[in-house]
Amino acid sequence: MKYFTVYSFCLIFLTACASNSNSSSNEARSAGSLVLADEGSLSTYFKEAFNQSSDGNPNDEAPTEVATSESASADGAGGSSVSSTNLQESGVDEADLIKTDGRYIYSIDKSEQANTAGPADEVIVENPSSNSIRIMDSQGTGLTQVKRIKNPAPDSQLSGLYLTEDKTRLVATASQSGNYYGSWFYPGYFANQRTDLLFVDVQNPASAAVKTELHIDGALISSRRTGNTLYLAMRHYPSGYPDPAASAENQDSALPPAANFLPTYSLNQGPKHPLVLPSECYLQPNAKHSASIITLVAVDLGTDIPALNSRCFVGSAEALYASTEALYLATTRYDYQVAGDNAVYSPNITTDIHKFAFDALNLEYRGSAEVRGHLGWHQDRKSFRFSEKDGFLRLLTFAEDQWNTAAGEDEGPVQDGSTGTSESPIAPPDDGSNGGPPSTAKKSPVLLTILKEDPNKAALQQVAQLPNKNHPEPIGLPGEKLYASRFIGDRAFLVTFRVTDPLYILDLSKPTDPFVAGSLKVDGYSDYLHPISDTLLLGIGKDAIPDERQGETGDGRGAWYQGVKLSLLDISNPSQPRETSKIILGKRGTEAAVLRNHHGLTGLLSGDTYRIALPVSLHEREGSPNASIRPESYYNYSQAGLYRFDISVVNQTITEIPPLVVSDYNQHPTGQNVDNDRSVIMGDNV
Repeated sequence: MKYFTVYSFCLIFLTACASNSNSSSNEARSAGSLVLADEGSLSTYFKEAFNQSSDGNPNDEAPTEVATSESASADGAGGSSVSSTNLQESGVDEADLIKTDGRYIYSIDKSEQANTAGPADEVIVENPSSNSIRIMDSQGTGLTQVKRIKNPAPDSQLSGLYLTEDKTRLVATASQSGNYYGSWFYPGYFANQRTDLLFVDVQNPASAAVKTELHIDGALISSRRTGNTLYLAMRHYPSGYPDPAASAENQDSALPPAANFLPTYSLNQGPKHPLVLPSECYLQPNAKHSASIITLVAVDLGTDIPALNSRCFVGSAEALYASTEALYLATTRYDYQVAGDNAVYSPNITTDIHKFAFDALNLEYRGSAEVRGHLGWHQDRKSFRFSEKDGFLRLLTFAEDQWNTAAGEDEGPVQDGSTGTSESPIAPPDDGSNGGPPSTAKKSPVLLTILKEDPNKAALQQVAQLPNKNHPEPIGLPGEKLYASRFIGDRAFLVTFRVTDPLYILDLSKPTDPFVAGSLKVDGYSDYLHPISDTLLLGIGKDAIPDERQGETGDGRGAWYQGVKLSLLDISNPSQPRETSKIILGKRGTEAAVLRNHHGLTGLLSGDTYRIALPVSLHEREGSPNASIRPESYYNYSQAGLYRFDISVVNQTITEIPPLVVSDYNQHPTGQNVDNDRSVIMGDNV
């Protein structure tokens, strides 16, 4: 095989978890559908939100604690001779740092730049070529750069690329800051943010140029493309934040019209226009008032001057999931506390799901539901708890205070898409503390909920839950947390972890009667699950060594994480999955880009061989000669590069190909971050 140059890119995705320290009670509130607002109701809502808000003043600094995000995804390679972006859902494109049309490679250059103050505070940029789009031709004996396009907005940073279906337009996203997930639970941080869309004509890549600039108020939280329509989820916080104390002194004082608080957009530095009207916004009754505004924006990519359509939800949001037919917003009506850099969820927390169906530019609210538990601790991973198939939404949630496996026995009837009575819509089953006999069922850390739209009630109706009284087997063991999750067709695959990695396979072929089809325990854990074929699944995570001490030791999970582990799993018989091959890269301290962002994996099927490429920072050098090596000891940095593997679909084996090393400890003694590196496979070239 022959290989060309490996290019690295710098875009940091940081995940949640800092929050303000204010926390009100976690009392459950009645579930219900969203209601359409108008000028009057929205003005009243904002006034109450500002008066009782614990959001924090947007002028205050946001917390600085952050953690790197982790995610999982499906194969986006298809069966062509050129790899494509690794996607969660087939047919739903995602923004990434690199795109290709099969010949030309479009990439974002965010190489590090050093800024220093010159005379009269003039900023001198050491590397003026960064924050630009590079266009490279792969034809010939190597890559040839044919064009570089600088970001026309100096106060924003390029963050992602889309290529339209006809390959004639490149759409770049740019933001003023990338630390959105690090400040996710601090709504005031999202004031005065702006997102840019740059429409680049690439009919002739060598003369490509920006044709249109679209500027939108708010931070871009997530985006997806289906056909020629781009869907954006924006988070905005009104910059005209009134003084809560002054408002409290004069309860009768009127705020400015609600429209003054809603986001706007502009084209090519032109005048600002309303992005959404008060009559296009939804409120949630009985929820905590928050002035945060989540805007769903549909953008037509078929013309140089794009058409827009928007809807907004006023309140907090947790995640966005996009299928080929709908957008789902996950929200919660509970506050958070913070321990270190992690959000602490109440044991009784619930998650609200809101469905917005789409058809090109049309966005239509279809209903809501409330489910037990939360989506996890890593913001970038939350969308992978969802999957929609044949009109059914399948959802995995986690609860620290595990639910009884016979969850449905002690609850009231389903009402408006929610489980339980109207006074306590998601009350946990009776454990005997209320005078009745306690349930003899075990506890389950993970809950599967299946919802279906009920057009008569404008709600999402719960059709099944697992565990249940007919299938009481727990999903996960006490003390385990939910790591990787993956929906493939009529099955769900999920990993819980404490010391060992239990892989669970759920059979969803009958949505009204799901069940656990099988499970497998292997050493370590998988943080990302990747389908190789109908019968093979690749798990990527960390090897682990058990810690025999009592309590939350060993990285807090009863084990010490070691090198990066690739585990090939035979899932042809769901009742008896088995590990057929494995490779462990490096020692403790080794990291792979795919464990931070699923776009860090490149995959391509070639005959009966599935090729994958992973940027890896390898740690395997021991410390001083006299240092004792223990399971908790980190190894020193050795090298960084693109690690490549051939997976035989027939023999069910993984074979490592020598890596393309781009640096070692002589060049970077303290190590090199590979989280933002990307690759493209074209036939036998990478």
